[in-house]
Amino acid sequence: MMRWLIDTDILIEGERQHPDFVPWLESAEDVATADVIRCEFLLGVHAVPDGTKRQRGEEFYRNHIAKLPSFPCEPLDYEKAAQMAGEARRQGKGKPSVVDGLLAAIALRTGATVATRNVADFAAMGCPCQDPLQKPSVNRSAPDSV
Repeated sequence: MMRWLIDTDILIEGERQHPDFVPWLESAEDVATADVIRCEFLLGVHAVPDGTKRQRGEEFYRNHIAKLPSFPCEPLDYEKAAQMAGEARRQGKGKPSVVDGLLAAIALRTGATVATRNVADFAAMGCPCQDPLQKPSVNRSAPDSV
């Protein structure tokens, strides 16, 4: 069984009614998020000028995100986040944010895989990650059968 830790961008896809979000969420067995992700999602909601969209975001938060288990940041997560994100940037592997680093640190501490659309930055930090909404790609470079 895979333990999932959901990133903000996957939650945004759910709020925007991505067709694969609900089936994935219902089929995933061990799903949580992090307190810092809840905050990042709500920051985005409260920054939206359109009142109807803001209300839709608030409702999605109350009906879905607030009901998910959520991990807090622990003191050592901050050091680990800074180290991983800083190294990824220094090595030119990506530009993970502070929030990305914190989520990666929590994922490593809890043995979770980050569910994110931003696979590149999490992989650059050495964090297990996957985009659960991405369709499997078809290898178009393979020669046709004769």
